[in-house]
Amino acid sequence: MGHRELIESLRKDGEESINRLWSEVKAEAEKIEEEASRNVNELREKYGRKQESVIRQQEDAVLAEARNRARSIKLKAERALSERLFPIAESSLGALRNAAEYNEVFKLLVRELPDRTWDEVQVNPRDADITREHFPGARITGDDAVAGGFRVLRAEGKICIANTFKNRLEKAWEDLLPVLINAIYEEISSHESSPET
Repeated sequence: MGHRELIESLRKDGEESINRLWSEVKAEAEKIEEEASRNVNELREKYGRKQESVIRQQEDAVLAEARNRARSIKLKAERALSERLFPIAESSLGALRNAAEYNEVFKLLVRELPDRTWDEVQVNPRDADITREHFPGARITGDDAVAGGFRVLRAEGKICIANTFKNRLEKAWEDLLPVLINAIYEEISSHESSPET
């Protein structure tokens, strides 16, 4: 084999080798590109889900904060409303005392007391007569602050039972307040939803 033939053979083998190597490199490059593309897509999906999750968490946090603030504002408003409503309710107690069935109510309040002899009964001055009927022998003290009902005392004031309208209102206020507030909300809602005339 001659020199030219040798060079031609080496060139031919070299070209085949280069072509084969080039084909392998291209195939490997395509494989790497496909794998990289797959990895990028997986990362996009993963971070997309993570981002959606983070967004949902932030939305939930914002909504929870808004609900808490709204609840706090509502509680403050209801507390302020309670502070305004209680004196109004208290000022209405005198009207209950003036009702026709007040004597029956007074008798019911007396029946709630333990069976004892009472030294003093504090009542509205207008209730002195009915008080004498139910507490003979007790000292009757007029107190304009008692809208209705009475306070009974014994053992020099060491034992005192307040069965006044105000006392009963105070005890019932926790149960009455939600009813009053709901009625106010309903009233406001009906005004807001009614067409303007």
